[in-house]
Amino acid sequence: MAVFTCRFDSKALGFGTAFRMILPIPFVDGKKYQEHYEKKEKLPVLWLLHGGSDNYADWHDCTLVQLLADEYGIAVVMPDAQNGSYANMAYGPDWFTYLSEEFMEFVYQRFPISRERKDNFISGMSMGGLGTFKMALRFPERFAAACPIASAVDLMYEYVHHDTDPREFFGREFEKIFGHFENPQELIGSVEDCYALLDQDIAEGRKLPAMMMAQGTEDFTYKGNKRFYEYASKKGVSIEWIEEPGVHDWKSWNLYLPKVFEFIGKVRIRA
Repeated sequence: MAVFTCRFDSKALGFGTAFRMILPIPFVDGKKYQEHYEKKEKLPVLWLLHGGSDNYADWHDCTLVQLLADEYGIAVVMPDAQNGSYANMAYGPDWFTYLSEEFMEFVYQRFPISRERKDNFISGMSMGGLGTFKMALRFPERFAAACPIASAVDLMYEYVHHDTDPREFFGREFEKIFGHFENPQELIGSVEDCYALLDQDIAEGRKLPAMMMAQGTEDFTYKGNKRFYEYASKKGVSIEWIEEPGVHDWKSWNLYLPKVFEFIGKVRIRA
């Protein structure tokens, strides 16, 4: 495999940012080695999103993602999004625009990554799981599969019902992301509302990606994710649900990441 860490100046963000990428390279020798590089084939790709308080390097540093990328022959791209919840922040950078427009295009143009829907997959944990939902529901035509892990799908609703001191950490972060509202209920039905995004896709008859949700039963995000899963199921959306004993930590996410690759492998076979 080849591992890249790349830093570039983003116009959407207004500052330099970084990402890490894994490109699977098979072991070949002799003439086969030359033939492999002459093919110039485009690779399938997993866009893998980090969680809150993490960064672009954590998936690579804390899991076996490099081995899984090689085993399944899938490139893995891991962008940075700080604590922005993959949103266009009220008081901060436009992380959603950066990811969905500038960053993905940057990668497509400069690396052997396929643009085809059947070759594009997205996953992430916690805040990255929320980003996974938002990307997959706003651009379902781009992804063959979406696999949020212990996602923060209820983050907006937590803000709407947030009643702690705004000077506390999460109060400050929520306000940076969503803004200060006299009536936070205004956020319901917005582009930050995954329930509303799902309803809109269904109403418009858009083809959703194949979906898998993975969740630790002792994870504090369990109830919120189960609620979204049941809501989607009642709407007729098929989602593979996986749960195991575990909390909100890397031990759990290391358990689920191989299942994400397995799920992607099944989707690729069906395609």
